[in-house]
Amino acid sequence: MLLEFRDVWKSFGGGYILKGVNLAVDRGEMAAVVGSNGSGKTTLLRLASGLVAPSRGRVLIDGVDARTTAAKALLGYLPHHPPLYGDLTVRENLLYYAGLYGQVDLDGVAPVVEDLGLSPMMDRRVAELSYGWRKRVDLVRTLIHDPPLLLLDEPFSGLDDRGRGWLSGFLAREVSSGKAVVMTSPRRDLPPDRVYEIREGSLIVAPS
Repeated sequence: MLLEFRDVWKSFGGGYILKGVNLAVDRGEMAAVVGSNGSGKTTLLRLASGLVAPSRGRVLIDGVDARTTAAKALLGYLPHHPPLYGDLTVRENLLYYAGLYGQVDLDGVAPVVEDLGLSPMMDRRVAELSYGWRKRVDLVRTLIHDPPLLLLDEPFSGLDDRGRGWLSGFLAREVSSGKAVVMTSPRRDLPPDRVYEIREGSLIVAPS
């Protein structure tokens, strides 16, 4: 199993935001987690990405603790707010992140750059871009090292119709190629067959 939550609890400020979460997502599967603001959707992804530790239980990626370097090399995490450097150009941002994975160029993501319409933006400073364009840049950043697991926090927010259409098709292709996708959204009209809802800290299968 590529991603596993085993009886995971997470507390903040003395109360539990997640309670006894069990989740399993393997290669070739897409799962969405919906819920109201503050329900714990982002916390769930931060646990999966190894950025925070569970208060109880275990989070595993390909059988190892999500906080290990080996686990983090297997995932691409798209947060709701793009972690980009405003004073750097789009190209400089992407080359910086590529370097963290030992890559010296952006050849591997060139088709994505083109599909998202980013080619004319590559030498513009990120601070000059709208949220929607920064979101496109961050999608490319997430994919730079071709990870088998994609963790996407509200990936469709800030995208126009073209961007949303491209992303829907892209994710479907990624899953068909054997990758795993876990995304969050406040919406219920989502493409995955498996939709979960966080309700009072518990993860349940969302009613159809």
